[in-house]
Amino acid sequence: MKINKQTLLFENNIIYLRPLFVSDITDEYISGLNDPEVNKYLANVKYNVQTRESVETFILSNMKSKSDILFGIFIKDDPRPFAGTLRVSGIDSFHYTASIGICLFAKRAWKKGYAVQAVQMVKDYLFEVLGLHYIEAGVYGKNTNSINLFSSAGFREWYRVKDKYRNSDSFEKIIYFAAINPLFDMSLLK
Repeated sequence: MKINKQTLLFENNIIYLRPLFVSDITDEYISGLNDPEVNKYLANVKYNVQTRESVETFILSNMKSKSDILFGIFIKDDPRPFAGTLRVSGIDSFHYTASIGICLFAKRAWKKGYAVQAVQMVKDYLFEVLGLHYIEAGVYGKNTNSINLFSSAGFREWYRVKDKYRNSDSFEKIIYFAAINPLFDMSLLK
């Protein structure tokens, strides 16, 4: 399964998504990643101060990866269009699976439906173009915004793991949401 990250683009009337480039880095992106309200549930982000260099390294590693795609979420008709990221990781062409995670670092973009639209566009791509069977998203049990997001985007709760990940001074349960491709081509398994 070859993915040409240079040509990927998904859009509707309100937002568009495309792979993120180093040239997309903004001060708002870096400060958002360092904002405790934004990174509250970003386990791999909040325990290290994010810098232009660390963000650049992350973007480049995703660009080089054959199994990961880091999309930028851009709002049309906005003077500062870059508002978030959606990462697809662990794309597996044998099991036909992947995981996704999302972050709207720009608080001005919260509660406007952009995240649901972005997840739905990427889910459609993963199912209809890449032909995956299963997509999973892990969510901290207290993260009601992400729980509502994935439920609204057609995912359903699949399972829970008690005390899996650290969140500050305790361990929290993680709720895994999944979407199964109803049109998966079973002949691929032969």
